[in-house]
Amino acid sequence: MDRAKVVASVLLETEAVRLNVAEPFTFVSGIKSPIYCDNRKVIGYPEGRGAVVEGFVEMLADKEYDVLAGTATAGIPWAAFVADRLNVPMAYIRSAKKAHGAGNQIEGADLKGKKVIVVEDLISTGGSSIKAVEAAREAGAESVEVVAIFSYEFEKAHKAFDEANCPWVTLSNFSNLIGLATEKEYLKSDEAETALKWNKAPSEWGR
Repeated sequence: MDRAKVVASVLLETEAVRLNVAEPFTFVSGIKSPIYCDNRKVIGYPEGRGAVVEGFVEMLADKEYDVLAGTATAGIPWAAFVADRLNVPMAYIRSAKKAHGAGNQIEGADLKGKKVIVVEDLISTGGSSIKAVEAAREAGAESVEVVAIFSYEFEKAHKAFDEANCPWVTLSNFSNLIGLATEKEYLKSDEAETALKWNKAPSEWGR
C-alpha cells in the first residue's frame, strides 16, 4: 500500500475522518459537508501516529530545510514528533502575535536566513497555512514550504498557494480517502459519488 493510502487508512481507522452523506456536518463557515476531518485524534493512537510520522520522514528525505515549524495548535505535535525523530530545530507559529509579553508570533528556533518547512495537520482553503507562511517570511526565512497530513483538495487552496508562491504537499488527500473508503466499504458507491460532487463545489452542496 502506498503512503497516501496508508495515511488515509489511519485517518479512517482512528475516526479522525468521519463520513456521513445522509446527515452532513456543518463547518464553522456554514458549509455543509459529508466529511469531517479532525487529525488531532490520531495523536491518541501510537500505531497510527507512528505511520503518519514515518510518512513525514519519508516525505522530508528529499527536501532541504533547516527548521520545522508547526502551526498552532494542531500542527505543533506533528512538528515536534518529526523534529525529535530527525533531530532538527523546531519552532511553532501562532495565528497572530501575542497581545502580551514579548508579543511573539513565532516561538522556538530562529527562522532568519533559514529554509523553513511549515507542518500542518489539515489544509482546507489554505488560509491559515498562508498566514503561517507569511509570518515565517516576515521573520526572515530564506524559503518556506508547507507539508500537511491531509488536504480536501479544494480549488481555493490551490489558488491560495499559487498566489503566495508557496510549494505544498500532503501525505494524503480527499481523492485517496474516498477511494479507500469505498474499497473498504466505509461508503457505498453512490455515497462516494455524492462526496466527490461536494468536493467540486463545497459552498453550493447541500443547499
